[in-house]
Amino acid sequence: MQPQQGGSELLQRWHQLTHGLSVGRGSSKPLHTQISEVIVGLIERGELVSSERLPPERDLAQLFGVSIAPVRQSILDLVNKGLLVRGRGRGTFVRGSSLNAKISILHSFTESMRDQAVPVDMRVIRQVRVLTPKEVAQALQTRERTVLLLERVAVVNREPFALLQAYLSLKTYPKLFDASFEHASLYETLREQYGVVVTRAESTIEMSRASAEQADRLGVSTGEPLLQVEGTAFAGNRVPVEYFRLVHRGDRVRFQVDSSRETDLLVRLMPAQARAQASDGSGPAATREISGP
Repeated sequence: MQPQQGGSELLQRWHQLTHGLSVGRGSSKPLHTQISEVIVGLIERGELVSSERLPPERDLAQLFGVSIAPVRQSILDLVNKGLLVRGRGRGTFVRGSSLNAKISILHSFTESMRDQAVPVDMRVIRQVRVLTPKEVAQALQTRERTVLLLERVAVVNREPFALLQAYLSLKTYPKLFDASFEHASLYETLREQYGVVVTRAESTIEMSRASAEQADRLGVSTGEPLLQVEGTAFAGNRVPVEYFRLVHRGDRVRFQVDSSRETDLLVRLMPAQARAQASDGSGPAATREISGP
C-alpha cells in the first residue's frame, strides 16, 4: 500500500499506519478477513487508540486497493465483535472503554458516574406534563390524568451515553415541573425539596434495538443494540416515587453486580415471554435494586 499524494490529515496518518502492510488476492484468506486483521493489529499494538475515527469506507477501499465491498464487510464484522462502533452521521470509531454502572447500591445515574470520577453533562430534552401511560399509573399507584415526564440525555466525554426518562406525580411533587436539572440530579432535588430519599428500586434489564428517535438522541444507527433498564423507585415503606426508563448505549456500558447471601436482593434471568407475563401481573417479575436516574 503506497501513500498517495495529498489527502486529508486522517488519510495521511493511515498511509503511515499501513505502510508495508499488504492486502491482496494472492493470499488464501478473503480480502475482508485480511483487512480486519490489519485493523485489529493496529488496535492491539496501540497504534489505533480508543475513540479514534477511521477514514470513510471509500477512502479505505482506495487505500487498500480493493473494492468497497470487502471494506464494508470487514468493518461490519469488527462492529459485531465490539472492536469498532458506528455513529450515524459521525463515522466509524475504535470502541471506547466501557463504564461501569453499579447496581449493587441504589444511586442516581449522576452519582454513579461521580463515583468513577467521570464528568457527566446532563441535558434536558423534555420536562413536560403528559397523559399518564398505563404502566406508569400502575407503578405509581395513581389515578392522575397527567404526570411529569423528565427526559434527559447523559453526555460523557462529549459523546451521548444514555437516555433517561422519569415519570413522577405532579400532585405529589409540583415543584419539579419548574426545577432545573442541568446541574442537579433528580434524586438530589427530591431530597432537597421534599425530603424524599429513594431507598429501593424494582427493575428489569433487557437488550433492545435503537428506534429512530433513540438513535438520533444517542448518535448511533437505527437498530443498534441498547441496554434498557426500567422499573419503579421507592422511598420509605415502599412508597412509589418514580417510574424510570434508562437506555444505555450497548457499546459504552457494562453493569457490575455485587451479590451477598445476607441480602434479600434477587436477580432473575427471564425470557421475553415471561417478562410480558410479569408486566401484566400473571407471572413473576425480575427484580433488583438498581441505579435510577
